[in-house]
Amino acid sequence: MRIAHTSDWHLGRSFGPVSLHEDQVAFCDVFVDLVGEHDVDLVLIAGDIFDRAIAPTESIELFRTTLRRLRDLDVTVAVISGNHDGADRLSPYDDLLDGSGVYVRGGYEGIGRVISLEFDDGPLDLVLLPFLDPIASPDDDPDRTADEKLERSVRRTHHEVLASAVAQARPGLHASRSVAVAHAFVIGGDRPEDRPQESESERVLEIGGHGAVNASVFEGFSYTALGHLHRPQHVGRETIRYCGTPLAYSFSEDHQKSITIVEMDVDGAVEIKTVDLNVGRKVYSMMGTMEELLDPASHPQAVERFVRATVTDPGLVLDAKSKLEAQYPLTIEVHLQPSGSTTTAEAAPPASPDRIDPLETVIAFWTERQGAGPNDLERRLLTAAVEAAATGDAS
Repeated sequence: MRIAHTSDWHLGRSFGPVSLHEDQVAFCDVFVDLVGEHDVDLVLIAGDIFDRAIAPTESIELFRTTLRRLRDLDVTVAVISGNHDGADRLSPYDDLLDGSGVYVRGGYEGIGRVISLEFDDGPLDLVLLPFLDPIASPDDDPDRTADEKLERSVRRTHHEVLASAVAQARPGLHASRSVAVAHAFVIGGDRPEDRPQESESERVLEIGGHGAVNASVFEGFSYTALGHLHRPQHVGRETIRYCGTPLAYSFSEDHQKSITIVEMDVDGAVEIKTVDLNVGRKVYSMMGTMEELLDPASHPQAVERFVRATVTDPGLVLDAKSKLEAQYPLTIEVHLQPSGSTTTAEAAPPASPDRIDPLETVIAFWTERQGAGPNDLERRLLTAAVEAAATGDAS
């Protein structure tokens, strides 16, 4: 059988002020065609279908139409929610959709259930593990007080809640092959080199450093389809894999975009290959004086790409962005870095808002207003408040 692994579509996203809807329509068209060309049996979409919890109507319609087209190809589809998605909006009708061959899971509802699927060459066990927010982890223990439940939710890590969900599923794995689908920040081990490559456009998952999940959680699965990181890569071993985004969503994403095709035999042995995607507008970063940057012969490939320009003129530069836009219409960012300044050419650009840890911002504000940092109890309460704000849980 063949599996197509994709993730992080982020439908509804813009690049700076420019809507990406038409690029996303083009990707969906290409994706459906590739699924048909490669005779795919199962499509896995590993989270962040939409860019925000309340998605634009046109993005919802695009997703619905794409699912219908995949089902017209008689392809089984499995979808999980990511940290950008609103789980309660993505999967309220999951039990009704199951019968149609589209399996959608979000939040903690149904975690630990194994979906047993039958294909022409035999059975496959599927475990869907959407983004699981540790602070939203259910605690039905009647013996715990409200304070104890709060303390437990603050201390729980993403690794713990995901490991618990996988542990619930393991007794139900009976087929000779199995696939897990998860949306998480997965690391291969405890060494710095085991940390996967990140991009500027990924929203930070962890509050207080609790976001990493060790790849050992997925031991025993024939293949693990991951979502969240925007660069295709494997973690720990080849069969635990991020497929990356189909489009570039930040200037750090100048790599080749692709989907992952997995060929799996009846015993779970896999052969993995990537299929390049050449759809949507690419990104381009350039540096130099205004005269150098505006020379038509210097950067011809930048004309149809999203552009980040670093201007190195030693003096004041007026209207740099408007002048660059006249030459490169998709100029999104302009950074002034006069030659001889302390900032080097290799310095990183300003952090994306998605990469800023909100807890650090809150603690810095607290310290400024109170004249001292929060104590242990105050820090736990601030952590819980930030987590609740991130999930939209006002309770």
